Amino acid sequence: MQTAGGFPVLIRAFRLALVVEGLRPHTVYNYTRNAERLATYFQDRVPKSISASDIRTYVATLQERLAPKTIHEDQLALRRFFRYLVREGEIRRDPTSDMKLMRYRVNPQPTYTEAEVRRLLTVCDQRTRKGVRDRALVTVLFDTGAREGEIASMVLPDWELRTVWVDGKIGKRQVYLGMAALQSVERYTRRWGIMEGPLWIGKKGQLTGSGILQIIRRLCLRAEVEHKAVHGFRRAAAAQMKRRYTSVVAGELAQLAHDRYSPRDALKRR
Repeated sequence: MQTAGGFPVLIRAFRLALVVEGLRPHTVYNYTRNAERLATYFQDRVPKSISASDIRTYVATLQERLAPKTIHEDQLALRRFFRYLVREGEIRRDPTSDMKLMRYRVNPQPTYTEAEVRRLLTVCDQRTRKGVRDRALVTVLFDTGAREGEIASMVLPDWELRTVWVDGKIGKRQVYLGMAALQSVERYTRRWGIMEGPLWIGKKGQLTGSGILQIIRRLCLRAEVEHKAVHGFRRAAAAQMKRRYTSVVAGELAQLAHDRYSPRDALKRR
């Protein structure tokens, strides 16, 4: 049954459906933003009047100012939006059903190798407080694949569950620590006397994302390793897990998987 709702009402309903479905806040924001962009283009129209030809014209206008990857993501959002409208009975036919997704090339991104991670760990002098902290930082970066902002947001982990809360690009979530990472963090917090509050500390207090980046840059220089930013650890961790598992696991399955295999623990065994 169709209602009299135009784009604003239906986009609001679409956003609520995405939240109820459990999508991450960042994903909900992107899908909603892309639907709103479509609504702006067809500002004098209602969704049920949009045809497949209209969608092709709209995508052609996106090609004038957006990168292929961005257009691909926009198309995925539109497909989801119109499929939602079909399920809700707001439109009879999905105008994106025959839409061909934009192809794009993914350029290889710089990633730290296992040998480079070992060299970074080696230059962390365990006789000094700073060296103990830096080794723990590199270990956690490689073990969890957490983003720069997520690392900066960390507080003390749950020592029994081997988990730590992070907050960043995709909202709050828990990440699991392998035994080597947990041991490094325990040694660091004990040496620095950290009992509560932020996990990563520098001379002037809590480390920021910029501070973490400076530490990694300094370690790379000392170890004679090409600096690949903090995200290079995320790619390295993903590559390690991909070699071990053919699918992404989450929640309790992720913890079980980490019990069996942790990127940092794997380095320790070799």
